[in-house]
Amino acid sequence: MRFIFFCTCILAFFFAVLSSASPVSADDRPAGALYFSLVPKKNVDQQLAELDPMLRLIEQRLGRPVKIIRPRSYHAVIEGVLSNTIDFAILGPAAYAKARARDARVEAFASFAKKKGFMTPEGSYYYSALFTLKSSGFGVFGDLKGKKVALTDPDSTSGAVIPSMEFSETTGLPLEAFFGTQIYTGSHDRSIRSVLRGHVDAAFVSSARIDEAVSENVVAPEQVAILWRSRPIYRDPLVFSGGMDAGLRQRIENILVP
Repeated sequence: MRFIFFCTCILAFFFAVLSSASPVSADDRPAGALYFSLVPKKNVDQQLAELDPMLRLIEQRLGRPVKIIRPRSYHAVIEGVLSNTIDFAILGPAAYAKARARDARVEAFASFAKKKGFMTPEGSYYYSALFTLKSSGFGVFGDLKGKKVALTDPDSTSGAVIPSMEFSETTGLPLEAFFGTQIYTGSHDRSIRSVLRGHVDAAFVSSARIDEAVSENVVAPEQVAILWRSRPIYRDPLVFSGGMDAGLRQRIENILVP
């Protein structure tokens, strides 16, 4: 499954996307509209702006509007996909696995590939990373025992699920036993800012979000210390809800995966 996501696309129709972003019930949906959402990995407005060219392309090719359901949490998007109030969405790998376990008709049909970043290699995978600052004085992950760490969301692949599995395997301890305090910030960006502001000692975040923080000058490359990283994780899949019409699934897939 491959879909080349061009982050440098002109962000046209940005405000149109945002103005259409409001939750609706299945009974209130306008005829012909498709509903899209995504897990809130970072600032939602920024995520929607980056995806706007893709959503407008689908609208143009299908001749029907795409409405945005703004995400409140990872869990809310999973439930929207399962209840068919969301027709297609971008989920994290762990969120997709949870949705798929409850409804085998939920189908992943494409994923993203990106250029090389500060930490992440070019291609279709990324890492969970334990991020801190070099100025903190922590040289190895063992130095963080008993310290305060930020997680993203309980359903976040790189911000919670993978650390609770792989990092715990590495240390031989569950996260709650290794770290003194754990907090959930709700997004990778908030976790990174929590480290920068000294609210936590370290954070488990996506390597792709670290790439963005460096490229946007949120943090300087020489400030970054990565004390642990996971095995490669495939990038977030685009998925169809179980109730999506098979013919419409195929048309969307043909648009995005030529």
